[in-house]
Amino acid sequence: MEIDYQRQSKYSPDEFQPFIEIEEKFIRETSFNEIENVIKDISFVRYQSTNFTFLYAGQFDFERTLTLPYWDFLFIRGQINEDVLLDIQEGCLLILALFFIEIYDDNGSSYIYSNQLFKQLDIALNYFKPNTNRQKIVVDKIKYLRKYSEDEKVLRRLEPDENSIEIEKEIENCNKFIYQELIESYYWDKAKSFEVSRQQSADEMKFVMANQKPI
Repeated sequence: MEIDYQRQSKYSPDEFQPFIEIEEKFIRETSFNEIENVIKDISFVRYQSTNFTFLYAGQFDFERTLTLPYWDFLFIRGQINEDVLLDIQEGCLLILALFFIEIYDDNGSSYIYSNQLFKQLDIALNYFKPNTNRQKIVVDKIKYLRKYSEDEKVLRRLEPDENSIEIEKEIENCNKFIYQELIESYYWDKAKSFEVSRQQSADEMKFVMANQKPI
């Protein structure tokens, strides 16, 4: 039987070596094992987030369960399926959004602060080139979260004025948009794809049976 290159040979570094590249500058090599660990974390975050109707970072122990450099995986290069790449990028953007949401949830105490990640996340958000309009809007929303992530007046909610109240409302809108697009829409799209996949499998099986050679 012919080896499925994408499913089996991809684990061989001699056959296929994905890498991270930003602005045509090589950053480092990666592997499908590392990429699939990122996918596992994205799946975990999406699943756990269905317990709420908005992004809630307080439910995650980032220090123990979400420790990979997700910002790197916005910049995967190599022979990777386009749909898989888009899904990884959107999942990583979701995790980055949660990193910033945690700042507002915990009034300033967060994984970003304790691990000094502002510089790395700024580089990622500024150099990432969205591949879809949804990605572009999501990046803009995350940049808005970043903009006020060190603003003591907004974070501490001390002596709120018209401006800080408006900012807080927009932060809430960013939260809701990202949740709806990267969690709700993701699951709706997956549910719709089952029937399409079932029909494709049936058509493929018919083709195989019709082209079997007699023994």
